[in-house]
Amino acid sequence: MSLETLIGGLTRDEQIVAMELLWKRLTTEDPSAEPPEWHRGVVAKRVAAIERGEEAVSDWADAKKRLADRLR
Repeated sequence: MSLETLIGGLTRDEQIVAMELLWKRLTTEDPSAEPPEWHRGVVAKRVAAIERGEEAVSDWADAKKRLADRLR
């Protein structure tokens, strides 16, 4: 069974839990790992948009709640 098939068989809530578990593992297992080079460009564009007032910054807890509310 492929990983895509396995994930596709999960409920939305289970997919979110799986994503959170993966994120936790990715961010704690190898703290010396560097992000991919393309990520610098994405971050630079987002920072510039925030500085121009085109984007707003959200507290992670608030953003996570808004996302969870959308899925219900």
